[in-house]
Amino acid sequence: MKKKDLKKLINYSKLKFKVSKSMRYDDVGDYFNSTIIAYDMNNPIINNAIMLHEFIEYTLIKSAGIPVAMIDAFDTDEKAAKKYKKEYKLYCKYHRMANNIERHFIKNMGMDWKSYDKTIYRTEVKVKKSKKISPPKIAKKWKLR
Repeated sequence: MKKKDLKKLINYSKLKFKVSKSMRYDDVGDYFNSTIIAYDMNNPIINNAIMLHEFIEYTLIKSAGIPVAMIDAFDTDEKAAKKYKKEYKLYCKYHRMANNIERHFIKNMGMDWKSYDKTIYRTEVKVKKSKKISPPKIAKKWKLR
């Protein structure tokens, strides 16, 4: 295996999972610096579902060589998707895949997906004032390989 391919893998010995009372921006899930974070929904099933989604998405994003900063841009800057169409298309694909697994998990736990989804999208997320991110500056060309 090539050294550059190793950078596309998650180092599980450094991976951390965290439930947080506040987030970097208005979203219930996040990942960065080998940490996967779920907003504390005060429900362990929902927290686990968010973690599962973020873990799958993060693993696929990293394996494609897409930097997390670019995902932050897609989540915080409307122009980023148009600017980086190829990467955004992959991100959407991986997000859908993570949603499918998340949906199976919710069903296995006896919850209704529509109710769950409403809870996720109606929850007001507390954003860290000091760590709120603005759209990151993205290099002109990302090297995906």
